Amino acid sequence: MMPVEPNPFDDARLAQIRESQEDPIVQYYIVRKDVGMSAGKACAQVAHAAQMFIMGYYHMRSGACAPHTQHAELLDYTVKWIGGSFRKVVLSGTDKDFEKIKSAINVFVVRDAGLTEVEPGTETVLVLWPMPKSKVPKIISRLQVLKELKPKEQ
Repeated sequence: MMPVEPNPFDDARLAQIRESQEDPIVQYYIVRKDVGMSAGKACAQVAHAAQMFIMGYYHMRSGACAPHTQHAELLDYTVKWIGGSFRKVVLSGTDKDFEKIKSAINVFVVRDAGLTEVEPGTETVLVLWPMPKSKVPKIISRLQVLKELKPKEQ
């Protein structure tokens, strides 16, 4: 039997940090609910978003991209998020929401390759940089938590 890897973020110290946060740092994922993805497809797309985010974080942290005053704040929040809670919230949105969010906030966009359930280039998930809950823009805070996906029309 293969050993189960311990979760390095599941310890009493980090649990206490999560419980004591007055203004937790949270990362938001917005899933398109209007493209007919199955739950499994949506999960895979959120995983892609998480990978894109962490690759973007390492790219920015390495200094490979041109410095910008906002970068220091994004990196600072991300370091605190990694060291504190890793809180995530998955919200649902529509194409209209995606367009508004992309024009207002620095996000990573997942565009599907179109090999299975959706057309090539379909935007499926947006992921935001971690931020204090108190700083979440209204355009995000008005969205609903993802509960179900709209089935694909036959």
